[in-house]
Amino acid sequence: MNFHSRDIILPLLAMTLLIAGCGKGADDKKTTQVAVKVNGDEITVHQLNNAMQRLGNVPEAQAKQTQKQVLDRLVDQQLLVQQAIDKKLDRDPRVVAAIEASRRQILAQSYVEQVMGNAQKSNAEQIKDFYSKHPELFQERRVYRFTQVAIAAPTDMQPKIRAKLEELDKQSDKTKILTQFAEWLKSQNLQFRAQQMTQAAEQLPLEALPKYHQMKVGDLLFIPQAQGVVVSQLTAAQTQPLNEEQAQPFIEQFLQNRERLKLSEDEMKRLRSAAKIEYASEFSKLEQPTTSPPAAAQPVAPAAPVEKSGESVLDKGLQKLK
Repeated sequence: MNFHSRDIILPLLAMTLLIAGCGKGADDKKTTQVAVKVNGDEITVHQLNNAMQRLGNVPEAQAKQTQKQVLDRLVDQQLLVQQAIDKKLDRDPRVVAAIEASRRQILAQSYVEQVMGNAQKSNAEQIKDFYSKHPELFQERRVYRFTQVAIAAPTDMQPKIRAKLEELDKQSDKTKILTQFAEWLKSQNLQFRAQQMTQAAEQLPLEALPKYHQMKVGDLLFIPQAQGVVVSQLTAAQTQPLNEEQAQPFIEQFLQNRERLKLSEDEMKRLRSAAKIEYASEFSKLEQPTTSPPAAAQPVAPAAPVEKSGESVLDKGLQKLK
C-alpha cells in the first residue's frame, strides 16, 4: 500500500473505531435501529443522523437525496475500514497513534465546548452599551472597497517595498499609484497578485476599525507579514448604518462568543495552575516561544498606524502565489 492510500484510510479508520467505541453494548443493540449492514457490520440510524447533523441545515426538498448520499459514504467508509482491519492496519503503530491523537482531540474539544456552554447571554443593557460605544460598526457603519496587491517578498525586501510606496504616495494623483507600483514590482522580479476586495465594517478587526473608519479614498495601507506583503488602497466607502434593533442579534452573538472564549481561557489557566507538570530534562531547557503579534496594518502616509488588518485576505492572496 502506498502512502497516499494509507492517508485516506487512516482518518476513516480512526473515525469509525471512535464511533464504534462510543456505544456498541448489548443495551445499544436493543434501542438503536440498523440503517444498513455491510458484510454483517451494522451502520446505525444514530450514526447516520450524526453524519447528517454535521452538514447543517439541509433543505427539506433535498433531505432524502442527501440522506442517501450520506449513507452511501458511510457504506464506502465501512468497506474501507473492513479492508484496513483485514490487512491488520489497526495494529500499525502509525494507525494506533492516529486513532489515539483523534481520541485526545475529540475529548479535549468536548470538554472545552462543555465549559463554553456555561456562557451567559448578554442582557439589554450590555447590548445597548456595546452599540453606543461602536458607532463605526453601527450608526456610522461603512462598506469599504479596496484594491489589494499581495506580494511574495522576503522580510529583508519589505523596507525597500515600503520606501517605494511612500515615494509614490507623495504624488497628487492617487489613482495612478498602484499602476506605477505594479510596474516597479515587475522591474524587481517580485511576484504579486492584484484583486478587488469589498469588506463591511464587521468583517474588519474590531480593534483596528476606528483607524479604517478615518481612512479617505486613496489612502494606502502597508501590511507586512513573514511570507510577504499586502498593499491596500481604499477606492470607495459607502455608509450603510444599522439601527439598534438590526444590530441586536449580531451584538448578542459577538458578546456570547467573547464570553465563551474567556471561559475557555480562564479554565485553561486554572487547569495549568492546579496541575503538576514535569518536563523531562531535555525539554525543561527549551526556551519558551515568544508569541509575535500579527503584523500591523500601517498607513503609508503620516497618519497614525493601524494595529491590525485583515490577515485572512493576506493569507489568501499570498497562498495563490505559491
